[in-house]
Amino acid sequence: MIEINLLPEELRSKVARPDRPVSAGGPVKRGVKLLTLIISLGLALLVVTHIFIVFLDMGRSMRLNALKGKWEKALPQRKALEEFNTGHSLLLGDSQSMQRLLTERIIWSEKLNRISLSLPEGVWLEYLSVSGKEFYLRGKAVSAEKKEVSLIRDFIDEIKGKPGFIKNFNSLELTSIQKGVIGAYEVADFSLTGSLR
Repeated sequence: MIEINLLPEELRSKVARPDRPVSAGGPVKRGVKLLTLIISLGLALLVVTHIFIVFLDMGRSMRLNALKGKWEKALPQRKALEEFNTGHSLLLGDSQSMQRLLTERIIWSEKLNRISLSLPEGVWLEYLSVSGKEFYLRGKAVSAEKKEVSLIRDFIDEIKGKPGFIKNFNSLELTSIQKGVIGAYEVADFSLTGSLR
């Protein structure tokens, strides 16, 4: 039945009309449509993200290939640089060894001169030997006052007191004194041993 109300709006009665009957499944259809829309948006977002990641991976792959190409182009230069560094380190090592030998070398002419200047009257040398790191010196001492041992001690103290002489020695010690007679004189034979640095 159709109702027609011809009264103006202000005169119409304020009677509540019953709502139209709801067709079966109306709100459920709206929920399904909403769920379908959300799933579609989520899938679209996943597809866009996947495409972005694929393009990002392709860009990185292209940069990696470009860097590999540069690396391979630089291979001859790197080999030349490595050869130069190897040769330079060998030369540097040789140079350092030579410098060390020059600074560590022993100038024996100076040492022999110092020994000669340190000899007191009545002491003379018979034998001097340097073999590897071993130093050996043998001599004799004679004194009219019978002070041979004192002369030998003075000689040793004199050469040990000279920094220019003793600087290359780890040790320098009197190893033996033996008294003997030559003609009418008492003579002391002595020997010094030392180890060189």
